[in-house]
Amino acid sequence: MKKRFFTCLLVLIVVITCIACGFGSYQGEEYQKEIDYTKEPVTITYLTIGDKPSNGRTEEVVDELNKILIKRVNAKLDIYYVSWDDYLNNYNAVLDSGKVSLDLVGTGSDWLDAWPNAISGNFLPLSKEMLQKYCPRTYTNVTSAEWDKCSYNGNIYMIPENEYTQWINHGFIYRKDIAQEAGIGKISSWEDLDKYYKHVKKNYTGMIVWDEDGKTTIHTLGYLMSKQKYAPIYELSTYGIWGAYYDDMKTIVSPYYTGDEFVEFARLMKSWEELGIWRRNFKFVEDNTEEFYNGYTSVVQHHTQKYFTEIKPTMNVMKPEAETDFFWFGEENNNLIKTSILHGAMAVYKDSKNPERALMVYDIIRNDQKCYNLMRYGIEGVQYRINKNGTLDKPSGYNSERDSVVLNYWWGRRDEFEYKDSSYAWDDYYELIDTYDRNAYEYPWDSVPFSTEEINLEMEPIIKVFDKYLPAISYGQYDITPEEEVALFRQELKEAGIEKMTRKLQMILDSY
Repeated sequence: MKKRFFTCLLVLIVVITCIACGFGSYQGEEYQKEIDYTKEPVTITYLTIGDKPSNGRTEEVVDELNKILIKRVNAKLDIYYVSWDDYLNNYNAVLDSGKVSLDLVGTGSDWLDAWPNAISGNFLPLSKEMLQKYCPRTYTNVTSAEWDKCSYNGNIYMIPENEYTQWINHGFIYRKDIAQEAGIGKISSWEDLDKYYKHVKKNYTGMIVWDEDGKTTIHTLGYLMSKQKYAPIYELSTYGIWGAYYDDMKTIVSPYYTGDEFVEFARLMKSWEELGIWRRNFKFVEDNTEEFYNGYTSVVQHHTQKYFTEIKPTMNVMKPEAETDFFWFGEENNNLIKTSILHGAMAVYKDSKNPERALMVYDIIRNDQKCYNLMRYGIEGVQYRINKNGTLDKPSGYNSERDSVVLNYWWGRRDEFEYKDSSYAWDDYYELIDTYDRNAYEYPWDSVPFSTEEINLEMEPIIKVFDKYLPAISYGQYDITPEEEVALFRQELKEAGIEKMTRKLQMILDSY
């Protein structure tokens, strides 16, 4: 009798432990009563940004994931890729066309036109009741204030990546050994960077100082944020055209249109163009990062994540004497904005044939460790392994061309489920993060409805002026003086309605 009692007790403990650990935790959801498991599984198509892989490994991972999804919610996942080449235009074209059958759409407010797509009707409005029922675990882990940041006119349009810490602020990755030769040490201002470039140009004849393609203009905003504590509104174009200064957050400004900093930036870029910092006419530009590894260029312009996860570790192997370091935009005045929880978010497509099932699938991917691992890392033993130190590395014999996968799940990551990659430069990262944590501000504009359909429409001629002038100004590619070029730029902005638009944005802020 005692033996039977203790056996039953042991079984009960195991069952309770399994439930507490999440085993079978998706078996008793209320929504499962609505699922007909006798029918063919529903296909949920997930759109992400990335180049479609061709080595067959991603399909293997998705097959493993689908075994779980079919069992739990009678659904399977398919992936639709929007290539990195001209990704934003192609992304918007796919969503606008309605010709691709989609369900889950990865999006972002500061780089993937999340609000323009939500407001134009490309995303399905989601009620709290719908999310509570079909996406219950995620719903409980998002606060009311965070749901408000995902809402427009009372409807929720996105699920935020609110449980993941990331830094995607940009800057210049440079050779600290060369900076020390130049008598600078650590680069911590644009004046230091200017001195570094001039030293490289004079003393390293085999190097292209910065082998840029002449298209990227993010360093322009980086300069403006370095010279003033400016907080751009990222929802209103990646240029950061409008925002406010931290000493007066109630006044909308455009440092491109007013003030001296943009003129000073234009002068500096013109001087770099005349000095030959980049290739003339940007002909025969190579992969800037690969050139950096091989000693053919002195900087890479990228963000914090890229610095400590890839470039620093690679340089430590290829050129350990280089002492690679990072000058982040805003460093000289400690102007750093935390990444918005809508930098990576998930939406449900307007024409989804199975929106409820799509939410179920998302909830499982985000909250079940096994499914999460498949989406983030692949199959254990093939794409990754956990070593004796508890960190992630590659299995013996791993070959990236043969074994890599591309699922690009950047729309619901969680710190709790992330593995620490043994290959990353963690010491450098933690040193940076210590500085970041002391100085970073919360992104101030998440809850302000700047990006309305009317605003987006009226903004188009202003964006066209930026498209026309900013690449040229950002690389000194014009024949007149910087002052004259900026004056022409500002005159065309005025004609395009920038002053009227600034007043409208001010009214939105005032009424919020």
